[in-house]
Amino acid sequence: MEPQAVRGYEREEFTHMAVGVAVVSGLADVGLGVRSAANALGLDFIPVGKEQYDLLFLRSFFESEKGEKLLEVIRSAGFRQAVEALGGYDARSSGEILYQQ
Repeated sequence: MEPQAVRGYEREEFTHMAVGVAVVSGLADVGLGVRSAANALGLDFIPVGKEQYDLLFLRSFFESEKGEKLLEVIRSAGFRQAVEALGGYDARSSGEILYQQ
């Protein structure tokens, strides 16, 4: 298939929702995005890969009250349930410290 045969191939969007809106509106036939955007817009979704999202911050923030609160929130069952309810996310390791310097 030639790229020109795919409506929207030449378009570049900057968010997953914008990609989904282009598909919903007929400006594009398909687009790469996340399941949560497809779910929100009632689109079909075919997974093509998995990604891991990491959160990085300075030690001074990590050791601050705000940093402690952030870790408390992202380690909570409520946060994990909310993230997974979006569709396409696995939050089991949320808040796990992978590296510390």
